[in-house]
Amino acid sequence: MRICYINPPSEFYSPISGGAVATVTMQQAKELIRRGHSVSIISSVNNDETYPVGDLVEIAPSQRHNLSKMQRLRCMVGRRVGRWDWAYYGVFKSRFMSALRKMAQKPDVVIVHNDLVSSRHLKRAFPQVKVVVWLHNEQRTQQRRMDSTLRHTDAFVCVSDYIRDWTLRQYGIPADRIHTILNAVDAETFTPRSDLRLANCAVRVLFIGRIDPNKGPDLAVDAVKGVREFGAGIRITVAGSLWWYGLGSEMSDPYFRLLRAKMDQANAEYVGHVTRPNVPALIREHDIVCVLSRSNEPFGLVVLEAMASGCAVIASNRGGLPQACGDAAILVDPDDLSSIVAQLHQLATNPQMLMDRKRRSLEHASRHTWRHRVGQMESLFRTWDSAS
Repeated sequence: MRICYINPPSEFYSPISGGAVATVTMQQAKELIRRGHSVSIISSVNNDETYPVGDLVEIAPSQRHNLSKMQRLRCMVGRRVGRWDWAYYGVFKSRFMSALRKMAQKPDVVIVHNDLVSSRHLKRAFPQVKVVVWLHNEQRTQQRRMDSTLRHTDAFVCVSDYIRDWTLRQYGIPADRIHTILNAVDAETFTPRSDLRLANCAVRVLFIGRIDPNKGPDLAVDAVKGVREFGAGIRITVAGSLWWYGLGSEMSDPYFRLLRAKMDQANAEYVGHVTRPNVPALIREHDIVCVLSRSNEPFGLVVLEAMASGCAVIASNRGGLPQACGDAAILVDPDDLSSIVAQLHQLATNPQMLMDRKRRSLEHASRHTWRHRVGQMESLFRTWDSAS
């Protein structure tokens, strides 16, 4: 089967400047290729290296600074008329449609991410292609009606039951056309230390993710500071930036300045943006990973990556995180800092409890591999073959 992914306009297919969508695409593509499928990825690129997985079809970025004044004006008008969800969608659509038309062999399946607009354009141009809308978030749209999207989409796939339930409530999609296929972890890349015991005398805590109040890095730092005040040996590392590219302007952001002050008070180590190739080694050096999202996190790839690396996880009890964590993590209310401090203090001062959580993490991660998830994708594709 020939499968084509279309990356969102803001997402580079890069281990340096790509985000979670690029990571998921790469991991799925790797397993699909291993199973004998042909995979192509249509994606904007910048000057960073790209993932060496699949046949990459490069298109120029559709961002403001890459467009002429006339292109921006046309997009402004087009967005008002077409109620597009992305500012420069008109240029982006033109570029990915051109790339598809130039393919010597048209794909059997096209997967678009967080995109409730493109199905109609894809189906009208390529009526035989199966179109999948892969939803990684609570995806809102400027479209007044969803009739056209529903009519031209063969399947909606969500990364968690939380996103599926939210989408069902929001748009009334028929239940038999919307599916949950969870994210997973590359257990060959994310591996634990040979000895799960502490690497040094202090428990090492990690926050890794985008520096955003919704992600809760300040909660992790405050919790570690609170545990330190009880005299426990504990340290925290904060890894992340405001975005995956355009780095270097963090101190211009008010929230980052607040976080920086908190990190200084907690003697935290700030390592900034960490590219994907360096993430596994960083996580492996730590004992506990905090995923304290204030918002309804759709899934949280970092949960499984932390668990596969042999870390205990403390996570919010919101959104898709409980499903991602199963019973392996400690779930907390992110609005209750005292509870977070108490749970972290127990792990920091009870070596047996910490070891138990680490073992439960490894067991949970072993049941969530990309091989299993891509098997679910193939099962979905086979329903179309049997119906035709």
